Amino acid sequence: MANSLAGRRGQPGPQGHPGRPGPEGPRGKPGLQGKPGRPGEQGKRGEPGPQGKPGVQGEKGPRGEPGPPGQLPSIGQVLPWLHQLFDAYEDYKRQREREAIENAERDAATQRAFAEQDRDEVLFEGDDDEGRDKKRKKKDKKDKKHKHKHKNRHKKDEE
Repeated sequence: MANSLAGRRGQPGPQGHPGRPGPEGPRGKPGLQGKPGRPGEQGKRGEPGPQGKPGVQGEKGPRGEPGPPGQLPSIGQVLPWLHQLFDAYEDYKRQREREAIENAERDAATQRAFAEQDRDEVLFEGDDDEGRDKKRKKKDKKDKKHKHKHKNRHKKDEE
């Protein structure tokens, strides 16, 4: 079996020589699956993806330390500001005085108007009182009726 690709040798012929190789036979079934080999090397790292959205804003941190004190302004820089401040305060006081005088005048005018109205009512008072007295008498009569009803109820409850 020198040649594995050729078929079996034929039987010896009449002269005693072996015959030529026969035709090749059909191919055999595949063998069992072999063991898996060892894993290959790990591939190189991929490119980074797109940047994500920013997260929810957290609470503010504690306030920082105060800085070093600054240099105070000179008196020459402060004086014009002080003059302006005092002038504004004087204008404010004058405005308040004016408003107080106007309010007093308005109140006096209102008092005069009320005094005149009261004087006019005294002159024409007779007609109005008669109408009021009639209404008052009717109301008194109703109140008396209701009071008596309640008194009778209480007397029945006591007996």
